Amino acid sequence: MKNTVQSMIALAITAGSTIAAPITYQGTLEDGGQPANGLYDMRFSLADAPTIGLLLQFIDIADVEVVNGLFEVEIDFDDSWFDGSERWLAVRVEGTNLNPRTKINYAPYAIRATRAQQANLAFDLSAPWVSVDTGVIISATSTGAVPITGRSSNSSGTNAGVYGRTDSGSPNATGVLGEVTDTTPGGFSAGVRGVNNGESFLGVGVSGVQNGSGYGVYGFTPSGTGVYASSSQGTGVFANTNSGDQAGRFVHNDDDTEVMLATNSYAIEARHDQTDGVGTAIYASGGQRAIYGVAGNSGFGNLTRVGVEGYAGAFSTGADTFYGVRGFGQNPASGGSRTAFGVYGSAQVGNSSNTAYGVYGATFGPGGTQYAGYFSGNVHVAGTLSKLSGSFKIDHPLDPENKYLSHSFVESPDMMNIYNGVITLDADGNAVVDLPDYFEALNRDFRYQLTAIGAPMPNLYIASEISSNEFSIAGGVPNAKVSWEVMGIRQDPSAQANPIIVEEQKPEQHRGKYLDPEAYGVGNDQAIHPRPEQH
Repeated sequence: MKNTVQSMIALAITAGSTIAAPITYQGTLEDGGQPANGLYDMRFSLADAPTIGLLLQFIDIADVEVVNGLFEVEIDFDDSWFDGSERWLAVRVEGTNLNPRTKINYAPYAIRATRAQQANLAFDLSAPWVSVDTGVIISATSTGAVPITGRSSNSSGTNAGVYGRTDSGSPNATGVLGEVTDTTPGGFSAGVRGVNNGESFLGVGVSGVQNGSGYGVYGFTPSGTGVYASSSQGTGVFANTNSGDQAGRFVHNDDDTEVMLATNSYAIEARHDQTDGVGTAIYASGGQRAIYGVAGNSGFGNLTRVGVEGYAGAFSTGADTFYGVRGFGQNPASGGSRTAFGVYGSAQVGNSSNTAYGVYGATFGPGGTQYAGYFSGNVHVAGTLSKLSGSFKIDHPLDPENKYLSHSFVESPDMMNIYNGVITLDADGNAVVDLPDYFEALNRDFRYQLTAIGAPMPNLYIASEISSNEFSIAGGVPNAKVSWEVMGIRQDPSAQANPIIVEEQKPEQHRGKYLDPEAYGVGNDQAIHPRPEQH
């Protein structure tokens, strides 16, 4: 079927103004070479170019009555489009565009429009100004200039400069496709590039929107970087979500390695669950700090804040050794005096009722060998050491393979030092005992013990007390042996600065609580130093 439209347009401009009267469109419509009769849906569009260009406005008129091929309509375009620029009229009848477009002059003008054999141009308010049913409708090539450019000249609104759309539901359907065909292009060449010249922090260079549960922006490369972000001063990547799911989620090429950013529970959640039991969930390398953990200061009440927490193992695992937290410090082989810490812990109190632990160790579970702290090497305490009990524990010297031997520490309310030895008396039954040269600087308030060896010595006594780090013995059996013992109370500056308080009242926050709650038959809730909560 071939249709033909013959029409006349009258456009009147009021003198001295740009107010246009409605266009009266009169025409004849033929169907198959015969005058048409019936009702037809028509669309009249105002364009700024004879082909392509922008369709500025369209007006749909339904059920236009055509009698013996004749019809007449009035088209009232917005006056603002008629600013002296060139304008063309595009006509579509029953969904088919008529070519060519007809130029509208600012004077009464008669035109003739003929329906084309292949009419493919269409316009839709929510679609671009070019649509393709089959094949390629527009092909532009240029060796120097930009082949095709789209522009929205409005200074407001959300009109797009270029709009691409596909109605296909097939995989890899594309609304807009950009491609660099050279296999060795220059650096940072782009298939699609978005540039926003705005200087506000809300400007967007490229925006991707997906209205379902898919991806707003998706990047793929077989060997490079799927998505690369860089900023000279701002943020390389910013991700935000209003739901309870992850704001950012990164998955390796299998299901065993995954990083999630900003979940309901964690700012960063990472897992590495390979079945062979190897791999690291988070590996960090830094010039000063590899990982820095800070627990926020917000919130009040019975809350717990943990800067860094480590947990290892499970009841069903097949591994042999577990470290909740493990640290290693390496000193260089050369370069002077250096210090390395495998683990360093410090804590600060805010007032006199607080308790702080630089390092707190605890063990749980029934049975087994348990050490809240185990040190393989020398241990130094720069402060006062307090304990509930103490002993040495060694391999039993008579059966080292099967038994332990333990002795309790010697306890005293005083900060006491003990010195002893065995001395042989001279021919007169006398002796002088030499003590270390630091003895009197370290000790005060001396106590003496003498024990005869080999024969009774009822007249044995201390002939002279300690002076110049020595004391003398007399009244013994000539050439006999005597066991001696001297005790002194520490008087060095460290002892004077940290005296042992034998009895003291518990502070208010410790009253009703125990250092050793289990010994008194009460639970961890009444412990002065409670065990941390188990996982």
